[in-house]
Amino acid sequence: MIIEDLKVAKLVYTIQADDATGEILEEATYEQPRVMMFGVGRVMKSFTDGLRGLSANEDFEFTIKPENAFGYPSAQNHHPLAGHSLFVKGKVLEVRDPSIEEMNQEVERRMAENHHCHHCHHHEHGHSCEDEGCDSCHN
Repeated sequence: MIIEDLKVAKLVYTIQADDATGEILEEATYEQPRVMMFGVGRVMKSFTDGLRGLSANEDFEFTIKPENAFGYPSAQNHHPLAGHSLFVKGKVLEVRDPSIEEMNQEVERRMAENHHCHHCHHHEHGHSCEDEGCDSCHN
């Protein structure tokens, strides 16, 4: 089984600034691997794109260029990693279909996001709303 949309992968990896000698920005260890579902938009696309097509026990190593990570420094972009590449290295431990519970969590998350977007859209068009759900859009 390979990593593709709606598959769950268990990964160990490091993400470093610039190259293999750079500061470690994020790490998933054998003791605490990262479990993630693909194709649901929760993770930087350039990170997930580098993992697509891999299967269990495969090693990976790739660099994400600044334009596909945090961009370049500009008047509005003051992110501390603007202008930096991200060096990613790790191993796929497992690839599997999501459990029913994981699929249900994803459906619930999407429903919550759609509810949020509906209310914000409602306000953008000058409507007032007494619904308490609207408060969560702006807090």
